[in-house]
Amino acid sequence: MNKVGQILSIERNSKNLSISDISIELKISKSIINDLENDNIKNNSDIIFNIGHLRSYSNFLELDTDTIIKKFKDEVSFNINEEKNNITPIVENNFFKIEKFFAASIILIVFTSFYLLFIDQNDNEIDFALVPDIPESLEPIVEKANTFNNDLFQSNDIDKSDLLNNSSAIASSEFDEDISTIATLKILNPTWLQLRDGSNNIVLSKLMDKDEEFSYELKLNYNITAGNAGNILVLINGDLRGKIGEYGDIIDSFILHKDFTN
Repeated sequence: MNKVGQILSIERNSKNLSISDISIELKISKSIINDLENDNIKNNSDIIFNIGHLRSYSNFLELDTDTIIKKFKDEVSFNINEEKNNITPIVENNFFKIEKFFAASIILIVFTSFYLLFIDQNDNEIDFALVPDIPESLEPIVEKANTFNNDLFQSNDIDKSDLLNNSSAIASSEFDEDISTIATLKILNPTWLQLRDGSNNIVLSKLMDKDEEFSYELKLNYNITAGNAGNILVLINGDLRGKIGEYGDIIDSFILHKDFTN
C-alpha cells in the first residue's frame, strides 16, 4: 500500500503539475512539499502546521482529505513507536542514590541542629528577655519623671485640660469631638477620582495628576470612587494611614473613617 507521500506525488504527476506549480498556487515552500511527498515529516513542534499544509495539498489535488490525514497520522505514530522501541533503556546508577541520600542526611542534620540551638529555647529568665530591664543608672531619672507628672495632676493651680492640650493626649477620645478630622487623598500616579456627598452630588470628578492632593472633613462622609486604588495614599490629620487599596483595584462608593489603616 502506498504511503501518503507516494499518493501525493502520483496524483500531482497525473495532473501534469510540478512542485513549483503547487508551491506558487498554495503558497507553500518547495521544501515542505518535498518533505510531504518523501514522507520526511516528523512529529515535532511543526506537526500541526504540516498537517495544515497536507490538508491544503490534498484538497488541491481533489483527494479524499480526511482519509489522507488519518493515514498520515497513523504513519507518523508508527514511526514514533518504532523509534521508542529502539531506545536503549537507561540503567540507574546506585552511586547517585547514595549521593542523594547523603545530601538529604546532611540537610536534616543541619536543620535539626539549627532548631535545637536557636529556636527551641525554653529559658524564660530575665537575661534572655527581648526587652531588658531599665539599667540601674537610669532608674532615678525615670522615677523623677513619674513623680513630676503626678505632682502636676495633683496641683490645684494647673488645669488638666490645658496640660492635655499640650501633650500627645490631645488625640484621646475625650477631645476628639472638638477637633475636625481632615482626610487627605494624595495621588501617587495619574488616577481618575470621583467624590460624592450623602445626596449623591458630585464634589470632585477628574483625572488627578501625580502628587496632586484633595482634603476634606471626614464627617462629610464622601463616597470615593477611583480607577486605581493603589495610586491613592490616605492621610488622616497628616498621619499616613496607607493606600485605599491594591494596585489595579477599582473601588466604588468607599467611605473613609478616622480609624482607617491599610
